[in-house]
Amino acid sequence: MTNRLQNQVAIITGAADGIGSAIARLFASEGAKVCVADVDVERGLALVEELKAAGQQAIFAETDIADEDSVNAMVQATCEQLGEPNILVNNAALTPMGKSVLDVSREQWQRNFAVNVDGMWHCCRAVLPMMKAAGGGSIINVGSVHSFKVVPDSFPYGVTKHAVIGLTRNLAVEFGPDNIRVNALCPGMVETPNAFKAWEQTEDPAAARKAIGDVHPLRRNASVEEIARPAVFLASSESSFMTGHSLVVDGGRSVLYHD
Repeated sequence: MTNRLQNQVAIITGAADGIGSAIARLFASEGAKVCVADVDVERGLALVEELKAAGQQAIFAETDIADEDSVNAMVQATCEQLGEPNILVNNAALTPMGKSVLDVSREQWQRNFAVNVDGMWHCCRAVLPMMKAAGGGSIINVGSVHSFKVVPDSFPYGVTKHAVIGLTRNLAVEFGPDNIRVNALCPGMVETPNAFKAWEQTEDPAAARKAIGDVHPLRRNASVEEIARPAVFLASSESSFMTGHSLVVDGGRSVLYHD
């Protein structure tokens, strides 16, 4: 523990599982007071109990980021129990549906944007006035390699992740004079519980896992901890002159001539 986030108040959405829970654990170990925001009550509460048992400060807030009222209630609970947030990690998102463009219904399109884009905006909108009044803050929007590459049969997930970069850059320019830094963290393939569930649905889960790992120059997928560590960097003063940037953590996949 290095206490790089000592006495900071961090909201992490989608924090009950996967990348979000790894970020929550690492932020808390670095001294941050953490709000675990998620729709998954059981896992969210379990994570908070784990953090408290380790002597760390954390609360759980049941939150549907697509619902602005739910987001506002979560931010209010954070302020009341931990203090005003100076770090926001917009991690919650729907995952790719494995559909082509013409197979996606209007409802699926709208739901993807409601969570993956509108949800981020709801959270940013709720905390930005507080950060501005406090003289600064750090917002991390979790994008993806899909933010820069078009992967077949991943529509409209890729469209929403492209939009995350636009949101990040726009907010970085708008709120830079207020010392609010806004960056995107863009992972490659990460071995989350959802990824393992998808592999288990194939004929050969081990082969499916290896196949996608092999498309990376490092010949493997990322662990959730390997995404959490760069998140600490972006949240801390170590990245104090970085804003509007997209930090790609993808094992080299995006630099390949072809996938």
